[in-house]
Amino acid sequence: MVENDLALVAAWLREPHVARWWREDPAAEIDGYRRCIEGTDPTVALIAEAEGGPVGWCQWYRWHEYPQAAQFGARPGEIGIDYAIGAPDAVGRGIGTELIDALLRQARIAEPTAPVLVAVDVANTASRRVLEKNGFRLVGVRGIECEPEDLSALYRLE
Repeated sequence: MVENDLALVAAWLREPHVARWWREDPAAEIDGYRRCIEGTDPTVALIAEAEGGPVGWCQWYRWHEYPQAAQFGARPGEIGIDYAIGAPDAVGRGIGTELIDALLRQARIAEPTAPVLVAVDVANTASRRVLEKNGFRLVGVRGIECEPEDLSALYRLE
């Protein structure tokens, strides 16, 4: 992800199929990505492309670098991922499954043996399906203090 990608990510954050699950203030979200680009946030943010163009974005991070890791039950050495298909015409075409696979391969360059912990809204069945297709297993469903809106489904890939 580079600075020129932020306007597109901001537009995707306003798409109904994205806004339903990414409930944080879009401006704050973009500021966070800007910090990733500048190198002041350790999260690695990426643009996802398919068929020659951008279709979404994703990120990976080391849980221990974030204070809320304990709320999620992150274990020492685990990494986390977040992802979204932003382009409406790319939804429902299997691109999410490919995105997760590519994101994991990218993260494994830096962290080749790290287990992965992911939290998704329990009602987000599409996101849960792509995790399961990529070998993640459900390890719990619970509320998380820093994400009070809904229950989170926690998935691990070891």
